[in-house]
Amino acid sequence: MTLDSSTEVVAILYDIENAPFEMLNYTLGKARRYQPCRTIVVSDWEARPEQKRWEKLMRRPGFTFRQISRTYQGKNSLDSAIYDSAKLLYDEGVRRFFIITTDSDFVKIAEYLNSDTPSYIIGVGTKQASETLRNAYDEFMVYPPEEKKTVRKAKTAGKDENKPESKPAKAAKPVKAAKENKSAKPVQEVKEGMTAKTGKTTKTAKAVGKTKQQEPAVSLPEGNLTVKLPRTLRESLQERQTAEGVSMDELVTYLLMRGMARWVED
Repeated sequence: MTLDSSTEVVAILYDIENAPFEMLNYTLGKARRYQPCRTIVVSDWEARPEQKRWEKLMRRPGFTFRQISRTYQGKNSLDSAIYDSAKLLYDEGVRRFFIITTDSDFVKIAEYLNSDTPSYIIGVGTKQASETLRNAYDEFMVYPPEEKKTVRKAKTAGKDENKPESKPAKAAKPVKAAKENKSAKPVQEVKEGMTAKTGKTTKTAKAVGKTKQQEPAVSLPEGNLTVKLPRTLRESLQERQTAEGVSMDELVTYLLMRGMARWVED
């Protein structure tokens, strides 16, 4: 059953004693799917005058809020008042209803609304609502809305069932045999290996020297050259200068020339 025109009417029966303000606000949002139409919200607003939020809620466009009066006072007085209002709306031709409550006593209201011409009833209640109350409605909405859980397939330890299983790795050779092979080498062969390694190291050093020689020379400005030296190196230079009885320029020039000569020889 769906609403086809603005002549349809949707009635919301609100059990103000057993459903909080937030549940009504949630239902009004759900009722908007039936608009444009006339939506009547029925409850005993005067029973909760401390709820200042009602005033703001009742100014919401598209909804009509109707106050109901209780014919008698008592525990089930509100249930009876809502039941009487539901009968009046049903007799007026209303066939779309929201019932906001978790009280199972409202089952008889749903039964009456389906007594002659069936109505379409949507119930709004907490998850504690009984199965009898849920089954009395065409739809039942749980408040607060339950979050939908995303089901993810668990991965099987990083293995892909479609891929063939990998072949087992070859067994490693026993360590004992490896040690025996190493010990069986003659002393001469070991010496030759050491000589070969030494030659390789020498070749590497020469290659590094050639690389240094191939790098473009950086031209130094003529005149004085200022160099920052560590404290220990500076003290060593001063001690050697005193021992040899030469100037610092002569000593540094000599040491640089000797170091350059050795670098060229290498």
